[in-house]
Amino acid sequence: MGKLGSLFHCLSCRKNNAAAYTHGDVNRNGVVVGNRSAPGGGNLRTSHNGHPRSNKRVTINENGIPHHPRSQSPQSDMLSDRDWATGSQASGRSSVYFDASEGNADEWHDTLDCGSFDSTLQIDGQYFFNAKDDPTLTAEAFEGIKMYPPLPTTEVDRVPRSPITMSNTDTLLHRYQHEGEGDDSMRRGEEANMAADKAGIALEHQARRMTLKASKEITTEYLGESTNLLLKELNTSNVREKGFPGELTEEELEAVKKFREELQNRDPVYRQIVHALSSVEKEAYALCRFLRARKFDVEKVFELLDDARPHYAKAKESDFFPDLEKVLGFGRPIFLSQYPAVFSGNAKNGCPVLYMKCGSIQPEGIKCIITVDKLDRYFWNDSMHNFPKVLKEGRKLNPNFVRTENVTVYDLKGVSRSQITSDTFEVIKVGNQVMSSFPETLHCLLIINAPSWFGLIWSVVKKLIDPRTASKIEVFTSTKNGDKRMRELIDESQLPSEYGGGGPSLAESASSSSGARSKMVVLNQLMFLTKKKSEMSHDFQLEMGQSMTLAVYTRCKTGATAELSRADNKALTTKIDIVGDNDDEPYSRTVGALVGPGSFTIKLSLMSEPGVFLVLGSTFESGSFSVRQLQT
Repeated sequence: MGKLGSLFHCLSCRKNNAAAYTHGDVNRNGVVVGNRSAPGGGNLRTSHNGHPRSNKRVTINENGIPHHPRSQSPQSDMLSDRDWATGSQASGRSSVYFDASEGNADEWHDTLDCGSFDSTLQIDGQYFFNAKDDPTLTAEAFEGIKMYPPLPTTEVDRVPRSPITMSNTDTLLHRYQHEGEGDDSMRRGEEANMAADKAGIALEHQARRMTLKASKEITTEYLGESTNLLLKELNTSNVREKGFPGELTEEELEAVKKFREELQNRDPVYRQIVHALSSVEKEAYALCRFLRARKFDVEKVFELLDDARPHYAKAKESDFFPDLEKVLGFGRPIFLSQYPAVFSGNAKNGCPVLYMKCGSIQPEGIKCIITVDKLDRYFWNDSMHNFPKVLKEGRKLNPNFVRTENVTVYDLKGVSRSQITSDTFEVIKVGNQVMSSFPETLHCLLIINAPSWFGLIWSVVKKLIDPRTASKIEVFTSTKNGDKRMRELIDESQLPSEYGGGGPSLAESASSSSGARSKMVVLNQLMFLTKKKSEMSHDFQLEMGQSMTLAVYTRCKTGATAELSRADNKALTTKIDIVGDNDDEPYSRTVGALVGPGSFTIKLSLMSEPGVFLVLGSTFESGSFSVRQLQT
């Protein structure tokens, strides 16, 4: 839920911080932790100019064990410096970020070998969490996967024989729900338990493959093969999902009772966190969700709650910011235009689906609209107000849908390595604090359209990732295979139009997510003005009947002059100065309202100091509305 940026964000670090990425483990709070050095005490191997070398090609045998071809020489697994320079790996030179800074598109590599990282991070749910200790990764970290397999499902959970209720806690028991069943049902139950054990082993193997220790073990090809093997191993039916109400053992039920009692006796804020989603989640399901996150260990759950407590209590004072436009000065579609994490439709099992278009993330655009200290307002609003809303929609589609989870799709198409910046890391760090209140809300994560260099990125990401979350991740390098998997989990009628489905476009979903009638962003252009390039313009065209409001967002202290004109006859429509009132805050100015048909030009001229300017065009229209971008 509420959401995260791409996995790449965890690689961001401040260039001059001298930091080595650390190998992630799970401490007593279940939070990944790490050493102050790379695995084995070394750093990523680099060429003489500082570029990391490529990974060895690794395949997986039928037992899920990685195999290294013996024929490779020590040099054969490395890209030459010339390969890097000539773009054998995907290049980010076309990215607007490097156009603006006039830097080298490959400078991001330098951050992979710095000496000290601000925070060690993990993915828990969908966010990275700060680490506190640094033990080694042990077998205990994987135990919860087999005990409570996070199995991706394609059907809504069956209706229990007797309604689940905390007024009769026996209804949470597997024994109670299946009492009196015949021999055939007993046999099916035994088969379901065996299938659950098999699924748990498969998911544990996936987690181990995804978190291999050696820094050069994983290539993008390897990640794809690992996912193929996982899906093959999970090709079984009638799997009993452990740890859910109606499927508990006697020992697990005792843990539920103890947890509930402790919530009554301790600080009320603990109970408030556990029941934060009570409008869409019954008590038994909330209790079991937190307990599954810590293998039904009550004290470890309270350690988790201790981490979430201060952030939750502070946000509660503002009712978790229900009116986003009031507290931020802009609506949800504006933020999502720069950070495209959009809920659209539901999976076959009822879970809402979150799509992250990683190639469209604009770190500089985010900085134009909001400061870091206000980011938590968006994430709290998304988690406490938007997520329950999309869960309710899932309940309407199928009243038997009871999960408090979502399916997430990260689309890496168009991602540039130059998008790995410290700015997006700041966004994630704020999201971490919010998401510590919502464990076990990720059902599964599909990474589709993974580029050839993703294995290099993963060689760093895997050191920071929680094994349980790793078991939920499926990586697809083939567009065809990724599309096939999406359709296995999501009905075509629920897929966004971008993926050939019958659902609305992601832009339409972003517009409708605010509840009230909200504008849809149809023009999204960043302009980087420097002393060398003090003017920039952008041409676009509106068709007959189309209308759009144009606004400029920035945090440039000295501002710029904006000129809006008709491109066909050069007639000046509007000319305004874009200058803010507060040097420390982003600000925006409406340039004008346009009605088609016609071709238009927006030109910005720097007044003094360099700055980044975000030009957004919004409309209340929906459907197939699009703005034709013209060559400038």
